Amino acid sequence: QGLNSHSKEDRPSAYCRRPFCLCYRCFRSVAMVKAYLRYDGSTSIGVINSRECNIALNRTGNLALTGCVQAVGVWNLRLATLVRALQLGKVAERVTRLLLLDHKQPLCAVGYSDGTVRVWNYEEGVVMHTFQGHRSSISCLGGNHTGQTLASGANDTDIVLWDLVADIGIARLRGHVDQVTALVFWDSFVDSREGGTAVAPRLISASKDRFVRIWSIEHQLCLQIIAEHKVEVWSLALNAAQTRLVTGSSDKFLRFWTLLPDGDGSEENPVATVYGAVPRSEGQGGVLSLQFGRPKSLDFDVLICQGSGKTLELFRCFDQADVKKRLKRRQKRVLLKKKKKAGAEAAEDAEIEAPAKDEAEDVESAQEDPGAHAADEYKPLPPHRCAAKALSMAWCQGTGMVLLGLTNNVLEAVKLTPGDGESPLTVDPCQSLESQGHRTGVRSLAVSYDDSLLMSTSSEAVKIWNTSTHRCVRTMDSGYGLCGLFLPGNEYVLVGTKEGHLELYDLRVGELAQRETKHSGAVYAVAEQPDHKGFCSCSADRWLRFFQYTFTKDVGTLCTISEVPDRSVELPDEGMAISWAPNSKWIAIALLNNTVQLVFADTLKFYLSLYGHRLPIMCVDFSPDSQIIASGSADKNIKLWSPQFGNCLRSLRAHDESVMQVKFLPGTHYLASASRDREVKLWDCDSYELISVLQGHASEILALAMSQDASFIVTAGSDRQIRFWRRGQEQLFLSEERAKELEDKFEQEVEREDVQGNLGGEVVALRPSRRTIESVRSTERLMEILDSAAKEVAENNSDAADGGGRQHPCTRVVRYVNTLTASNIYEVLLALPFTHALSLLQFICQFLEAVTAMPAGSAPGGDMEAKALSASVTLETPCQAALITTFVHHSELAMTPRARPLLLKLRTLMHNLLQAEKDRIGLSMAGFAHLQRMLKRNSALISTTSNKVETSTAQFA
Repeated sequence: QGLNSHSKEDRPSAYCRRPFCLCYRCFRSVAMVKAYLRYDGSTSIGVINSRECNIALNRTGNLALTGCVQAVGVWNLRLATLVRALQLGKVAERVTRLLLLDHKQPLCAVGYSDGTVRVWNYEEGVVMHTFQGHRSSISCLGGNHTGQTLASGANDTDIVLWDLVADIGIARLRGHVDQVTALVFWDSFVDSREGGTAVAPRLISASKDRFVRIWSIEHQLCLQIIAEHKVEVWSLALNAAQTRLVTGSSDKFLRFWTLLPDGDGSEENPVATVYGAVPRSEGQGGVLSLQFGRPKSLDFDVLICQGSGKTLELFRCFDQADVKKRLKRRQKRVLLKKKKKAGAEAAEDAEIEAPAKDEAEDVESAQEDPGAHAADEYKPLPPHRCAAKALSMAWCQGTGMVLLGLTNNVLEAVKLTPGDGESPLTVDPCQSLESQGHRTGVRSLAVSYDDSLLMSTSSEAVKIWNTSTHRCVRTMDSGYGLCGLFLPGNEYVLVGTKEGHLELYDLRVGELAQRETKHSGAVYAVAEQPDHKGFCSCSADRWLRFFQYTFTKDVGTLCTISEVPDRSVELPDEGMAISWAPNSKWIAIALLNNTVQLVFADTLKFYLSLYGHRLPIMCVDFSPDSQIIASGSADKNIKLWSPQFGNCLRSLRAHDESVMQVKFLPGTHYLASASRDREVKLWDCDSYELISVLQGHASEILALAMSQDASFIVTAGSDRQIRFWRRGQEQLFLSEERAKELEDKFEQEVEREDVQGNLGGEVVALRPSRRTIESVRSTERLMEILDSAAKEVAENNSDAADGGGRQHPCTRVVRYVNTLTASNIYEVLLALPFTHALSLLQFICQFLEAVTAMPAGSAPGGDMEAKALSASVTLETPCQAALITTFVHHSELAMTPRARPLLLKLRTLMHNLLQAEKDRIGLSMAGFAHLQRMLKRNSALISTTSNKVETSTAQFA
C-alpha cells in the first residue's frame, strides 16, 4: 500500500492498527529505538596503596588493609598477594580512611569520599553497618577500646559519633572551622580511696585550624581548647596509661600535654596542661602519624613518628623513675656549669663545702623541680630511612612490626628489635610488597593479539598482566615508556621511551632483546602496519620513521627490528600521535601545531592537513572502515573528519579537560575517549550522541586500550590504577541513560543543608544523620501508603480486608514502618509533612490499641497467643516512630486541639505495652541465668563423676 493509503475519514489520529500497514503514520510509530550494550568497571588492578588513604594492620600482622582507590585491598604480606577486595558493586566513591576496630570480630571502618562510613567484616567481605552523616570526604576515624563507639571527622569540619551496637548516630560535634585531621578516644580513670572510678569517656580532636579540642561525649560539649600550635595539627596519640597526649604538626616539634582525668576544663582545673616540646632533629615535613607501642623483649615504650619525608623517627619513652634520674643528672650538669663560670677556686671551694645528699633527697628535689619537661621523658633514637617518601604508617603490637605505605606504590615493613650495642633499639627490614603495581603513573597500554595479556609502561618498568587472573606475570626494568605494542606471536613487546629509544623485550625470558636509537627525541607514539609486518614511530625530533620485523627460527623464534632504508618523513612539528588506516591507504599524524597531517602510506606523499583544533592534538585514530578520523586535543574537543575530502563532520565538546586518548571499537563507529577529567566516554559517531560515561579513576587518565572484539576496555593513568571495563549483556538506551544522569544530579542537590554552616566558632551539638536519596524515596513511599490507607478508611473499607486478600490499612502502615532502619528512620520522618505525620500517629495509636486488646492466650501454643506475641515483636519501631514524629512536630501538635487526646492515649498505651515487654524480658533473663547456673552445676557434677570413673578404671587395671 502507499504511504497515504488511508482516506481522511478512516485515517486514525495517531496511527493505524491495520496489520502490515506501511502508511507514514504507522511506519513512524513503529520506528525502532537503538540499543547499546553497557560497560561496567568490573576490576581494578595495579594500586597497592592510594595516596589519599592510610593503611592498617591486623592483630597478627599477616594481613594489611590498604585503600585501592574505590576498594579496600586485603593483602597477605607473607605471600605478597591480594586476598580480597572490599567493594560494593555500584559504589563509585573513593576510599579515604581506614580504621581497624578493637572488636572480637575482624571489623574495619572505612570512610569514603562522599562522607559515608561503612563497617566491613574484612575476612568475610560483608558490610555490617552503613552510616551517612557527612557532606564531604572522610578525613579521620577513631574508635574506643570496647569497639562499640566510632567517631568520624571530615572535610566539612564536623565530628559525628556512631553507636555500632544500636546502629545509629549519637551526636554531631561542631566547633572546628577547618578539616578535622585526627581523632582519639580518651578512656580515663580517677584514682580514689575506693579504687579506680571510671570517668565518662572523652574525645580529643585535631584540625587544620591549629586547634586541639577535648570533648565530653556524655554532655556533647567542648571542655578545653588547646591553642599552642601556630600551624596545622595533623596527628594525635595517647600513651598506654593515657596520661600523656602528643600532637604532631607541620613544624619541627612534637608537643606533649599532661592529661588530668578529674579536670573540668576551667582555668583553675584544666583537663590538659603543657608538658613540653621535643625537637625532631631528623624530621622531614609534617607529622602524618603518631603511635605509642612496646616491641617484644623490650622493657620500655617507643613513640613512632612518621613524617611526610623519607624518615621514620623513633623516641624512647622513660618511666617516672628514669625521668627522675635524668632530671637529677641534668641538675648536676647545670651546677657544674655554674661552678666553672664562677672560677676554678670558687669551684673547688664549692665542691668542698657542698653537703652530700642522699639518693632519696635527690629524687625528691628532682620531683619538685619545676624545670622538668618532655625532653626528660622522651629521647630520640636513630631513625630509619625509607626507600621513598611515606604516606601512612601502621603498627602491629603483637609482632613489633611497622608497615609503611610509600608514595611509590610500595608497602615497606620493618621490625623493631632490641639493640645489641650503643642503641637500645634496632630497625630490621622485613618483606615489602611492590610487584603488584607500578611505582609511578601508567603512560601506555597494549593488549595482545589473543586478548590474554596486557602490557603497561611507566617511568621505571614494563609490566605484563594476565587479563583473566589480573596478576602481574612479568616485570622488566626499562626506560620511561611512553608507548608500546605487542608483536605478532605475543612473545615480544616493543616500547618507545622518553629517551628516544625503541626497546624490544622478550617475554619468554623477561629481558631486553634489542635497543634501537633512531630518534633524537622522545618517541611519543608507535603504530603497527595493518599487515603486521612492521610499524612506524613519530617523535619529538619531527621525524616519522618506518621499521620492519625479522623473525628467525634457529632455536625457537627470534625477532629483531630494523629501520626501512629511504623510508622516513620529516614533519613540520613534533609528532604526538599516529594512526594507520585499516585499508593501508593513509597514515594520520597528530602534530603539536594543532593539525592532523595525512600522508599516503605507500608513497609517503602529503595528502591532507586537517585544521580546526585550537590547542595541540594529543591523539588520533581511524575508524575500522577507514571512513572517519577522530582526533582529540588539549582544547577538550573531539573532531570527526572525513579522510576523503578533509571536511570536519562534527565537533564534539567531549570533556572538561584535555582529551588524551581516542579509539574506535572494532567493527563499529563507536568511539571511546579518555581525558584528564578522570572520565571515559563512549560516543556514537553516526548519530554524534553520547552513549555513556564511565567513572572510576582518581586522577587523570593517560592510556586506553581494548580487546580485539571490544569485549573489554582498559584504562590507566596517574593514579597507577589499571581498570577493566567489561561489556555485559545489559542493554542501554539513550533516553534511560539521560534520565539516569538527571536523577544523579537530583541526588547531588537533594542533600538538604539542615546542618547549618559555621556558627561563628560556637561549639554546638547537632544531629548526626543527613538527608540522602534513599531517605527521600522512603518518605515518598510512606506518604503514598498513608494516603492510600486514609482513603480506604474514609471509604469505610477498613473494617475488613477485601476479597483479594488486601491487608488492613493499619497493618500496611505499621508493616512499612517496621522496614525503616535505625540509621534512616529519623531522616524519613523528619521530611514527613505535618498532615501525614498526624495520620501516622493515628494509625500507630490504632495498632497499639489492637495489640492491647489482644488476649494473651490462655491455652499455651494457641493461635491467639502466637498472634499476640508476633504483634508485640513489632512494638519497637512503631514506638520509636511515634516518639520521633512527636519530637519533630512538637510545636504543631501542641497547637492542634484534636492532637492532644491522641498524644495522651499514645502515652498511656506505649507505657503499658513497653512495661509489659520490660517485664517479659526481665523474666526471660532471670530464666536464662537460672539455666546457666544449672548447667554449670551439672557440668561440675559430670566432670567429678568422670574423674571418679577414670580413677576406678585405672585402679582396676
